[in-house]
Amino acid sequence: MLKQWLTSLTVLSFALTLGLPTALAASWAPHATNLTVTGPHGLVTAGTTVTYVATAAGNGSPVDYEFWVQTQSGWKLAQSYSTQNVFHLDSLLPGSDVVVVDALDQNQVAAGAWNDALSFTAILNVGSQVTESVPTAVAAGQSISLTANATHLIDPVYQWWWENPQGVWRASGNYSSNPQFDWTPKESGSYKILVYAKDPIAPNNAADAVHSSLAVINLNPLSLAYGYFHLSGTTTPGRAWYDLQQHTSAFSAIAPLWYTINPSQSDPLSATMPSTTLSTVTGYATQHQVQVWPDVRYNGTVAASWWQSHRSATLITQLVTAAKTAGYTGYVLDWEGFSATQGSGFAEFVTRLSAALHQHGWSLTVTVLPPPNSAYAYSQLARAATYLDLLAYPEYSPSNPSLTAPNPGPTAGYPWVSQSVQSALATGIRPSQLLLGVSPYGQSWTYTNRGFQGGAIIPDRVIQQSLAHQPGAAVWDPVQREIQITTGLPAMAPPAPLALNPNQFNPAVQNLQFLLNAVLERFQLSHQLAPPAPLATDGGYGPDTAAAVSAFQTDYGLTPTTPGVYGPVTAATLERAITTLGVGETLSWDETSKASASLITMAESHGLGGFSLWRLGYQSPSWWTVIGTSETPAR
Repeated sequence: MLKQWLTSLTVLSFALTLGLPTALAASWAPHATNLTVTGPHGLVTAGTTVTYVATAAGNGSPVDYEFWVQTQSGWKLAQSYSTQNVFHLDSLLPGSDVVVVDALDQNQVAAGAWNDALSFTAILNVGSQVTESVPTAVAAGQSISLTANATHLIDPVYQWWWENPQGVWRASGNYSSNPQFDWTPKESGSYKILVYAKDPIAPNNAADAVHSSLAVINLNPLSLAYGYFHLSGTTTPGRAWYDLQQHTSAFSAIAPLWYTINPSQSDPLSATMPSTTLSTVTGYATQHQVQVWPDVRYNGTVAASWWQSHRSATLITQLVTAAKTAGYTGYVLDWEGFSATQGSGFAEFVTRLSAALHQHGWSLTVTVLPPPNSAYAYSQLARAATYLDLLAYPEYSPSNPSLTAPNPGPTAGYPWVSQSVQSALATGIRPSQLLLGVSPYGQSWTYTNRGFQGGAIIPDRVIQQSLAHQPGAAVWDPVQREIQITTGLPAMAPPAPLALNPNQFNPAVQNLQFLLNAVLERFQLSHQLAPPAPLATDGGYGPDTAAAVSAFQTDYGLTPTTPGVYGPVTAATLERAITTLGVGETLSWDETSKASASLITMAESHGLGGFSLWRLGYQSPSWWTVIGTSETPAR
């Protein structure tokens, strides 16, 4: 500053005139002591007059005082050294004024010992203010830009402060001349935020700075919906395009299933929907502040060399170009079938793709399966991607572990999902980066004494419509937090006896296992007891099956010579139970709206970034009441 430069020049000139080294001149002890100045500092009102009174002790001679003032126009010497110790600034204009008082005794003044002066600085923020520009609602885990605007300050510097949902205040770091602060909140909830602004030479305290009003930012869970969004579904409930238009406010982002890639092709990216669909849906969503992140899947196989090949680079270029052209704000990379040995290659590709997207301010969500799974390097993926979408479904399916002997069970049972979330978080990723996939659909398994007859995946919407005509067919499992349903033709107990042999597949044993799942579930629930875990329907009569038969015998008051053996009395009792309970040949589990709500509540309890819905259109009408109205989606 001008005053500092003039002071340094004067000291140097004086030292050279006396022939003294500047170090010696600068080391002289000051003779004036105990400088005190009374007067205002900090925020004052424009138009007022301020007065400063300086007092210091001399060293055998009177003390002289010098007053400097810095305004928007620069530094100005307001009073040269004299015994006048009172200084007035009249009718202050809006702006940042710096008042500096220097004191030397007259011996020092005569000697030109300017560098030995005692000094006092006061900062006046005359009508100064700072405002902040912040969003009112964002998604946890997403980076946001906060902008400050200071007026009537000289070269303002800024410092941001926020209070997290636990009531702990944090700062952005040292004061910075950059009015923009990029911030990534780490958990859902309500944040209070403000910004301080001050003159660069002002002390780092609140009294000499001005601050904005307190703003509140709500970090809402992200709600992401997958779907095809066919335009033909404009007037059909249960179609993604219809549901999006009817319940736009329920979602902060959509993941249209619009792209596939073929790694073996030199031009790998292909659109699966007409361009009119892409533009119409994207335009509508953008207009209503819903992010569009198309889902990208792959066909074929991925060679180990592909991840670092020119074809992978071509795909990244194609995705960036498509986003620019269509107005997308991100992508969902939904790759689930590559070899577990290629986990590191996949993570490296995600890092490159994410960097390319982030350059444009776009996001990248990567779907992952529950750990442990070496195909997904959670920590490395989380360092690159915006979100990881945990697909903890299906826990059971009509094709697993085999097409002839699948195990029936929940679509996404609560204990299984809870363990999956905990395992994912144990990898060290931030909870706000993790989305929890919910899946409002059911699965069915049909058995007879000839064994497994087939299964199906059925949207919850269809199941609920069917149950409206079959009261009593479903029971709520309080452990799995899903419903179990029996429908179809009346089931038939297998003929007795059945031999204990875990290594031999017997379709009648498979049917027995199926029936025990349905009957034991209903008996336990009707007696306010915890239902058993689902029994595998592998067709082998082993220890688990014997234990289930023994439990059935106990429940129904049977006292066989050898518990766990399926004999004629047990078979007859099972047949009566089938009739009494109305057990059919088909067993289904369904993730209802209530079940989805339970999982979303779990996600909130862990501070996750939100949830994804597979798929929009699968949900029953009650979903909007149970989920849609209770969630405030981030924008």
